[in-house]
Amino acid sequence: MKFTASDQAGQTSISLSGNLTFDDHETFKGVVKLVEESRYGSVVIDLSRVQMIDSAGIGMLLLANDRARAAAKTLRIGGAAGSVQKVIEVSRLHDLIPAA
Repeated sequence: MKFTASDQAGQTSISLSGNLTFDDHETFKGVVKLVEESRYGSVVIDLSRVQMIDSAGIGMLLLANDRARAAAKTLRIGGAAGSVQKVIEVSRLHDLIPAA
């Protein structure tokens, strides 16, 4: 997994690419840090370039959401398609993290 971040339109946007799996948990710590340190109250994680996500990836997104809330920020996810969208639907992730 790789990620890039940008601040635009009053929010921080973090774009992930590649796979989001257990093997990426160390790299994902950088995403969590960006969420916590965002100067804006709104953070969007863009999954449009993520090709595959497993249960550990879902757990990492939930961790980012918990950290966002602890920092008084709102986290949203967007851009998921194909199998990534299917995993999000089956896990009911949008019940806990709203769509962007």
